[in-house]
Amino acid sequence: MDRKERTSMVEFLRREQANAVEMYFQYKGYHWNVAGPLFHDLHLMFDDHAKQVFETIDDLAERQRILGAPAEYTLPALRQASMLGAEEKLPANPKEMVERLVTAHRIVIHDLKKAFELAARMGDPGTADLLTRVVLLHEKLEWFLRELLERPSMVLEGTGLGPVIMPRKESSIHAGR
Repeated sequence: MDRKERTSMVEFLRREQANAVEMYFQYKGYHWNVAGPLFHDLHLMFDDHAKQVFETIDDLAERQRILGAPAEYTLPALRQASMLGAEEKLPANPKEMVERLVTAHRIVIHDLKKAFELAARMGDPGTADLLTRVVLLHEKLEWFLRELLERPSMVLEGTGLGPVIMPRKESSIHAGR
């Protein structure tokens, strides 16, 4: 791989590392601030997803080092490299949290696929393998979140209402009569 290709690949890896850091903080912020009827489930899911995203940061940084470039580590530099950008304010409800995370994952997935194409063109199977594993993770996490939005729920809509409980129908067969 020539110097220009290596530089382009490192830029992709640095951006994905920055995206992962930004998304980790996004998940943790939602984990800390989620409220409402789905608090328990979303609190645990956001924390689990945050851990999975966090685990990609080291591999992305180390791959930059393997390719001969320094790995960025300062928050200002990572924030500047991220495509996700810092949120100005906390989402209004759990549904908005999930929607924002779905959007973030889709942005990352799109960019990871572009990086994979470059790695494949450059004949860089190590980077291509890493990017494949990371894109698979983001696709899975996006799917989990998307499933919450597929069938609208009054609980997820932030109404504060629980599931609708329908009254039991009277049976036409009466015992002993």
